[in-house]
Amino acid sequence: MAALNVAVVGGGIVGAAIANAASRVGAKVRVLDVEPRPGCGGSTRSTWAWLNAQKKLPEHYRDLNVAGLQRWKADWPHLVHNCGSLVFGDDDEASLGDAVYPALRLGASQVLEREPAVAPGMAARGANLWAQEAWVDPQAACAAMLAAAEARGAEVLLGPGQRVERLQVEAADQQEQQQQQQQEHGWRQAGSGRRRVTGVVTADGRVHGADVVVLAAGAACGPLAAGAGVQVPLLHKPAVIALTQPLPGPPLTRHLLSSEEVFAFQRPDGSYILGDTRAHEDGSRAWGESLLARATALVPGLAERGARIEAVEVAYRPWPKDGHPIIGPAAAVGCLGLYVATMHSGMTLAPHVAELVAAELRHWRREAGVAEGEDPQLLAAQGLLAPYRLERAYDAGVVAYGWKQ
Repeated sequence: MAALNVAVVGGGIVGAAIANAASRVGAKVRVLDVEPRPGCGGSTRSTWAWLNAQKKLPEHYRDLNVAGLQRWKADWPHLVHNCGSLVFGDDDEASLGDAVYPALRLGASQVLEREPAVAPGMAARGANLWAQEAWVDPQAACAAMLAAAEARGAEVLLGPGQRVERLQVEAADQQEQQQQQQQEHGWRQAGSGRRRVTGVVTADGRVHGADVVVLAAGAACGPLAAGAGVQVPLLHKPAVIALTQPLPGPPLTRHLLSSEEVFAFQRPDGSYILGDTRAHEDGSRAWGESLLARATALVPGLAERGARIEAVEVAYRPWPKDGHPIIGPAAAVGCLGLYVATMHSGMTLAPHVAELVAAELRHWRREAGVAEGEDPQLLAAQGLLAPYRLERAYDAGVVAYGWKQ
């Protein structure tokens, strides 16, 4: 059987991971992304890049994130900064008693022992320590994954001309094509309405044919899928991050730090990533300065070392309606040849989810538009992905994250 021709739309962390895993199982992979360098667009560019499974609900979603964290450490250890995280003012007793993903409660003196630069007043709140958590550089990770895919023959096309403008869609079979033609001439006949995605059209005018198109384009999955008559229910929940200039001197802090007011982490070059904990899209310099002020209340040494804001960015994050990932073929909603992979916790989940997706692509049936077979690895992957299928009922009342959103 000829190799499966897979077009991956999106060169961010989810797309890069899927391209790598799909190339490993023998697929002929082509990655398309508008950005000139890996991981420099969309939510991957503006991510906190915090690898974690804390407060993720219910257990199957927590476990999916735990597996993602473990996969990072097993497969990409050279990319992982094992720094742990400190979450201040967290009185969640359930986290402390979670045997699968435990936290350790620290008092003020214990906080300051680990992070002397934290303000004493903040340390007095106490903090939960997740020592197992980590951080990765998203651009380095995307570049490494895409390079691994290219080494197996994948084609990676980046730049403005590779922006995917639309999916190429046809009726699913000859009879339906005839019905479609009749409708175009003003005739109306009943039909199943099934469509088949046969490729994508890019900004440079090229048509890239594919047996299956994997949409891994973050928040852009919604409008692209809509062109094929597929609804991907994503909410509008942008977030703002700020980047400081590198600070002089030795590292000021070493953990990922999070409070109700701000998220802060010092990168190896001495700069800080500062994240807002609320959803909005004010990317102004003034808002960046307010983030720095909140971070300085947490770590006064930022002011002492002359921290300055270098950039403020708005991240348009993919946020499914119920908070859980959307992963799987669109056949159940009447569209063959399309596979959707979009999720909020993409940094944590990407390498593990990619292996599950690759298991499906390895057993893909072109005519059916789904993976089929009795292979144990496939069945295991499908079992893990069952709660996250596109066709599920979306309950906006579901709590996927046990913190304020």
